[in-house]
Amino acid sequence: MSPNSTLITDPNIINRHLSGQGLLVGIGPICSRISIKFPSIREEFLHIYKGYPFFEGPEITDFYLDVYARNFYRRYIRPQVLVNTLMQDDFVPLPESMGLLSVEMGLNLQVAYGCKTHILFHAGVVERNGVGVIIPAISGSGKSTLSAGLSYDGARFFSDEFGMLDAETGELYPYPRPISLKNESIAVMKEWVGSDEPFSREYEGTPKGTICYLRPPASSLENMYKPVKPRVVIHPVYDPDAKPEIKMLTKTMAFFRLVRSSANYGDIGETAFHALAKIADECISCEITYSSLEEAIGLVDQFIDENLP
Repeated sequence: MSPNSTLITDPNIINRHLSGQGLLVGIGPICSRISIKFPSIREEFLHIYKGYPFFEGPEITDFYLDVYARNFYRRYIRPQVLVNTLMQDDFVPLPESMGLLSVEMGLNLQVAYGCKTHILFHAGVVERNGVGVIIPAISGSGKSTLSAGLSYDGARFFSDEFGMLDAETGELYPYPRPISLKNESIAVMKEWVGSDEPFSREYEGTPKGTICYLRPPASSLENMYKPVKPRVVIHPVYDPDAKPEIKMLTKTMAFFRLVRSSANYGDIGETAFHALAKIADECISCEITYSSLEEAIGLVDQFIDENLP
C-alpha cells in the first residue's frame, strides 16, 4: 500500500467505482482494479470482500479485471457474464447467477500467469503461533478446508490457493482472498465457524459441484501486509476411512513436492530452485492423513509441538 493511498469507505463512492472504471482493491502485495457491470454480482462481491481495503489512489495497479455482458441481450434478457483480464482470456461465459465465480476465476488466472515478483505455490498458507506453515496439495486433498479451519482456530490466514514467497528475503506474504469451499467442506466449515455471515451464498451446478466462499477472519485482513518465515510444510491427505497418521518426508522428497506445487517455478528458474531448496532444507516437512477437520488440526499442532522448540 502506498503511503499516499486514500482509502474509500463511503458505500456510494465504492459502488460508483466498482460499476464504472474500476475499484482498486488491495490484497496483500497485489492491487487489482475491478469493474463489475452487474448490480447483483457487485452486491455479492462487496459482501464477501467486506473488510478489504478499497483505494481512491494513487496505487500501482498490478491487474485489471472487467466483468461485463457481451451485448444488451446478454445483459438484460438472458444475462450472461464475460470476464476480461487483459490476458488471453478463454473463459466459458457463465450465467449471471454464477457471476462471483467469474470474478474469482479471473483473479486466480491473473496471479497464476502474471505474477513474477513472487514464487507461487498451489498451497494454503497460515501462520500458527508465529510459525509459517505451507500446505501444498492437489485439488480435493482438503488444503482449503484445513487452511480455513486453522484460520478460524486462531491462525493467521495467508491464502488457500497461492503461497507467495519472496525469494530474496525467504518470507511468505499474505494474499488472503476469500476461501473457496466445495461440496461437503461447506457444511463442515459452517459448523466450525458457527455463523453464516462470512459466507457467500452457495453456487450449485458448477463443474466442481457446489461452491461457497468464506471471508477470512478480520484479524487476518488487518495484518495482510505482515510476512512470515516458513518453518513447516504439511501435505494433507483426506481419507474418511483412515486412521490419523503423520509421515515425515525426507528433504529430497520435500523439495520435489514443492517444485510440483509451484505455479511459476519454470518461469523464475534458478532463483526458484535455490529458494525451494532452502525451504526443503530448513523446514520440517510431513504428510498427514486424517478423516475430519478437528483431527487434521490436531495433527498439525502435534507435528509443530513435537518438532519445533
